[in-house]
Formats: sequence, C-alpha cells, structure tokens
Amino acid sequence: MLVAAALVLLHRIDGGEVFIAPHQVTSLHARPSPSAKLLSAHAHCAIWLTDGKLVAVLEGCPRVRQLLEEARR
Repeated sequence: MLVAAALVLLHRIDGGEVFIAPHQVTSLHARPSPSAKLLSAHAHCAIWLTDGKLVAVLEGCPRVRQLLEEARR
C-alpha cells in the first residue's frame, strides 16, 4: 500500500521553515485579538493544529488557505 502525504511549506517568523499537513489544520486566524500575546506583530497568519499547537507564519491567511486547498487535491 502506498500512502502519500501532501505537506505545505511555510515560513515561521524566526525565518525557519515549517511543513504543515493540511489535514492537521483546525483553523486560520489573520488578526488575533490585540490582547493575545501569543503572536509577534510580524505574523500574518496564525494556524491552529489538531494537537493544539499554534504556528505563526509570515504568509498571509489567503495564501495559506490557497496552499492548503492545492495540497488537498
């Protein structure tokens, strides 16, 4: 049996790269509330994963959504 997993390459705010599995994404947030201190001002999209982790990336949420949809095809 061959199993293929499509991953999306994104860029963290510290300049590193992160691969995200589309089926692990629970939500995207473009503008976290100002009171939330979880994200840097440089983050353009916050990605919540099924394991409860938050990934802040430089790509905007519309671009992240597009990449996730393409990877699911």
